[in-house]
Amino acid sequence: MELLTRFIAGDSVSFTALFERYLPLVHKFGRQYYFQDIDREDWEQEARIVMLKTIRCYKEELQVDFGYFYKLNLKHRAFDIIRQENASKRIHEEKRVNLEVEDIHESLVDYHQCPPDDCIMCHEQLKAFIAQCSPFETNVFRLIHSGLSQEMTAQKLHCDSRKITGALDRCQKKLNFLLK
Repeated sequence: MELLTRFIAGDSVSFTALFERYLPLVHKFGRQYYFQDIDREDWEQEARIVMLKTIRCYKEELQVDFGYFYKLNLKHRAFDIIRQENASKRIHEEKRVNLEVEDIHESLVDYHQCPPDDCIMCHEQLKAFIAQCSPFETNVFRLIHSGLSQEMTAQKLHCDSRKITGALDRCQKKLNFLLK
């Protein structure tokens, strides 16, 4: 609270200290949510902007913890970014990957953009990821990454969209675990 009060009074150094206090939360959300077009530095910059807006809107008399209010605003910003990225009119054709091919891992590695050692590691991790997925998860992953929405994937697989969401969550957790 002291850092917040000092920043409002005009001490810009206290903003850096306040942001660093919440940096683990920022990194947690960065790992928890998948952003297509935002790297770690961009996400930290987004988090700084959210913190400035949170400070501007924060009212101590409402008796809401600043950390909770910031976390909520940061989560909403993450959702906004994901929503923008997933808007069908903004998904570029070159970002879509055809996972119909038998060697899925071959099509997901760009051998021209990274050193051979990195390509081999990525190739092996993708093979391991696909091996860990159930047949249903593999189908969901393939259909989503071929450009279908969750609703269309659910219709195609004749199941509830909640089941698709669950499969995508499991895929994301498996992939995050492999990439750690």
